[in-house]
Amino acid sequence: MTLALIVRLALICLLLTLIMFCAAQVETADEMEQDSIFEPSYLSYDDIYRDFTQKKMCKRCHPAIWREWERSMHAKAWEDPIYQEAASQVEDREKKCDPCHAPEPILITGIGKMPKLRAEDRKYGVSCIVCHIDAHGAMHGPHKSENPMYHANVTSEAHAKPTELCATCHGQPSVPEHNQVDSFKNSPAAEKGLNCASCHMPAVKRQLSVHTYETVTVRRHTWAGSRSVSKLKSAVNLKVVRTEGKATVRLTNKAGHLLPGDALRAIILEVKIADSSGTVNRDEQVLISALSSKPETSRLLPGETRDFVYSLSDTETIEVKLRYRLTPTTPETEWVTMAEGSQ
Repeated sequence: MTLALIVRLALICLLLTLIMFCAAQVETADEMEQDSIFEPSYLSYDDIYRDFTQKKMCKRCHPAIWREWERSMHAKAWEDPIYQEAASQVEDREKKCDPCHAPEPILITGIGKMPKLRAEDRKYGVSCIVCHIDAHGAMHGPHKSENPMYHANVTSEAHAKPTELCATCHGQPSVPEHNQVDSFKNSPAAEKGLNCASCHMPAVKRQLSVHTYETVTVRRHTWAGSRSVSKLKSAVNLKVVRTEGKATVRLTNKAGHLLPGDALRAIILEVKIADSSGTVNRDEQVLISALSSKPETSRLLPGETRDFVYSLSDTETIEVKLRYRLTPTTPETEWVTMAEGSQ
């Protein structure tokens, strides 16, 4: 074997070695890149909870939802003066009232179970953390983000159809005064396949977060209810039917649950009967609430129609208003007119 041949074979072996080395390096780099891009390290529960309270991190990615939440009664659930005044009169408020107004995350304490009262940060009321985070820091919701950059996401049936989720606070048997869910389950709305979100979290199309481009159908985080005039007006139908010698005032509950829905609330039927000169001959108020011991003035069941009949001469007229009283101490000047009619 000549020297030239030996040198040529040595060069070929060296070249093959370099090729194999480069191939190995490229494979390792690909694997490292794949690990760093597609397997992000998510934050823990403690990290996310701290970032929520100290940095308002939810607001950065979900600004529209944050704006809705911070103006809602859920955000004010603890600091609301009406709540604090009412709860101060309950002897065991820390067991019966407070846990639902500043709860620990319900995905940790258990959907449907009585929540536990938070030891701190109660000013945030019922927050994003309360309804969405689990013990590992993953956020549950009806949609899953394709490229989560901050927290892990879990697509949750409990959030897509949230009646049982809502029942954690609004369906506790131990607190029947504030149980709307039990009556909802036997309502015409439930028979149609609706849920709590259908009315209290209207659907809207928008981006899930600032990091996504696709528009999807999500829910407004407003929870409009007894503090919403439009919601109150849509909750009932009032009709005055006049026949010979009488007038029938007919109320129909269009809400998906008892009306009024809370034991502290009341609706007042105001009736004025006047003669042809305009002089009021009869002026009365009928109080309808959970405190009534009479069936005719108890709360209306969902879908129920109830008649109130009044004697009426041919020359008399009747004017009717149905008004909403938020609490027993709400002054009459602040009662909200839900419906009215006349004949």
